[in-house]
Amino acid sequence: MVEVPSFDMPFAARLSPHVDRVRRHTKKWVRDMGMLGGVPWTEAFYDAADYGGFGPLTHPTASLEDLKHINDWHTWGFYVTDAFQAFLRSRNVAGGKAFVAGLKSVLSGSAPMNPAEKGLADLVSRSTLDSFDSEHLAEFLDALLWELHNTAQGRVPDPIDLVEMRRRSIATELSAKLARGSVGAELPEELLRNSTMRALVDSFGDVPALRQEIVGFDRTYATGGSTTSAVLAVQQFFGCETQQAVSVVADLIAARLRQIGAIIGELPSLATEYGLDAEAKAGLHRYAEALKSWLAGELLWTRRSGRFTHSPAPTRTSFHRPTGLGTAALSVSSR
Repeated sequence: MVEVPSFDMPFAARLSPHVDRVRRHTKKWVRDMGMLGGVPWTEAFYDAADYGGFGPLTHPTASLEDLKHINDWHTWGFYVTDAFQAFLRSRNVAGGKAFVAGLKSVLSGSAPMNPAEKGLADLVSRSTLDSFDSEHLAEFLDALLWELHNTAQGRVPDPIDLVEMRRRSIATELSAKLARGSVGAELPEELLRNSTMRALVDSFGDVPALRQEIVGFDRTYATGGSTTSAVLAVQQFFGCETQQAVSVVADLIAARLRQIGAIIGELPSLATEYGLDAEAKAGLHRYAEALKSWLAGELLWTRRSGRFTHSPAPTRTSFHRPTGLGTAALSVSSR
């Protein structure tokens, strides 16, 4: 078993005051979609993983209705990823292709046939998706197939290729957009396409993607569930021991966090360069704060979730809801 690093986090985690209501909503939603049928989720596993607590930690300032919607999207993504593990472990390329094709057909308007498709159809019906959103959803699904093809061939990818594809397999672009929308940050498209902003989003996606590969290494990669692992890629590339590879990946995560901090420090001058008015500057600031909250909350959720253990018990660490007037979010320790 690998020793999981402590993962320093320079940003503070906060908890939404809506956590209890969101947990109840999300569990009802997954049950209505048929996602608690036993494969991949039993009710005990779902409770242990605490998927309902993810959004309240990553989007602590979102309104109740926005948070319900955001958490449904993230929970659907978790479900699809967990369901796809069956194809990875069995090297069932044909089955994986059919699974992905079914989800893509839902995006084209076809009737849903299974829980993953039902969840997506419901989300699409409640969302306003543009062409970029559809493209990023397709990239998320294609990244699953990329991992399956590598695993079926017994191939460990090049580290650079892996990092780039992991950004897609955790839906980095969609997560960043949900974070932006949760704080009402309306920003010009030309600014969002700027290389500095692109680097911010890429680094934002790399942190949880790489960390989850360390935290989930023993459950997924060490047991042969997948060959598409940053730890295995580094180990093969440098010819080092597994624990040394874990340290290299952890160092890369720390470097990405430093880069995020440096980029955020450049945002005021970038706002001036693009001639943003006061409202847009405030939105840019809220967006940066939302990304920081997301990263800190995701780390705390990962540490306390049973998703990454072999046989999670149906218990979880309790997050207590704050009380009192003016309480928008509760600061909690991520250490």
